[in-house]
Amino acid sequence: MRQMAIYGKGGIGKSMVSSHISFALAARGLNVLHVGCDPKHDSTRLLLRGKMAPTVLGTLRKKNFDVSSLVLHEVVFKSPMSEDCAGTIYCAESGGPDPGLGCGGKGVVEAIEALKHLNVFNELHLDIVLYDVLGDVVCGGFSMPIREGHAQEIYIVTSGELEVLFAASNICKAVARFNARSGVQLGGIIGNGRELKNERKILTDFARRINTHLVGFIPYSEKIKECSGKGITLFQAYPDTPECEAFRILADTIWNNTTMSVPTALSFEELHAWWAQASGLTAKQKTTAS
Repeated sequence: MRQMAIYGKGGIGKSMVSSHISFALAARGLNVLHVGCDPKHDSTRLLLRGKMAPTVLGTLRKKNFDVSSLVLHEVVFKSPMSEDCAGTIYCAESGGPDPGLGCGGKGVVEAIEALKHLNVFNELHLDIVLYDVLGDVVCGGFSMPIREGHAQEIYIVTSGELEVLFAASNICKAVARFNARSGVQLGGIIGNGRELKNERKILTDFARRINTHLVGFIPYSEKIKECSGKGITLFQAYPDTPECEAFRILADTIWNNTTMSVPTALSFEELHAWWAQASGLTAKQKTTAS
C-alpha cells in the first residue's frame, strides 16, 4: 500500500486536483482512501456529490474522544462515484475546531490515529491512501503526514505565480527537514494553470531548481469551476475533454513514478530574482513587485 500527501498554498486548487487524482486512480482499478486534512472538511465534497462528510474529530467529540467506541462506517464513507470505477473510492475528513478556536492541526493528528486504531488500511484492502493537507506546512499537525512518515511521497500543487511558488519552496524545506527522520521524499510538482505567460516552462524550471520534476500540468479551465459548483468532478460532466485526459495522465504518472528526491528550498530573494527573469518581468516591473 502506498501513502502520499498533496500539499500546496491555500486556494490553489489542491483539493480539486486531489479529488480528480483519487477518482482517476480508482478508475484504473485501485482501492483509494482519500483523507481530507483541513478543518473546513471540504476535500472529499466532489467525491461525495457535493455532500460534506461527518468528520473524525467531530465524531470523536460526540464520544468524549473515546476512540475505542469509534466505528469505521461513522468516519469512512464509500463514494457513490465508485460505481463508475473499476476500483473503489473511500472518503474521510479529519475536521477541526470552529474558526478562531483551537488548533487546526489537532484534527489531522486525531484523524490519522483514529484511522490506524480502526485498522482501516487493512480492513478496506487499500492500494493507496491520499492525504489532502491544508496549505503551507507551518503547524505540527499539518506536517504530521511528513514528520511521522504516514505519507512516504509528497506532491506539491502550484501555479507559476511568485507567492504560490514561495509556499511550495517552504513545503520543500519541511520535506527535507524530516527526510532523515521518516524517509519522506518529494515525488514532484503538479502544475495547476492560472493562464500565466510561459507557465508550464516556469514550473518545469522551478521543479529542476528544487531538485525534482514536473509530474503533470492541468490547464486552466472554466469547466473545473462549473463542476466544483455542482459538487462533481470533471469525470462525471466532461469525461472526453483535454482537462480530463490531463488528470488521467497525471494519475498514471504518479502511480508509475519512481523518481523521488530530497528537495532543496529557495529563499524568497533567490526565488524572486529567478522568477522575474523567467516570467519576463522588466526591470521597472521587478522593482515595483519587490
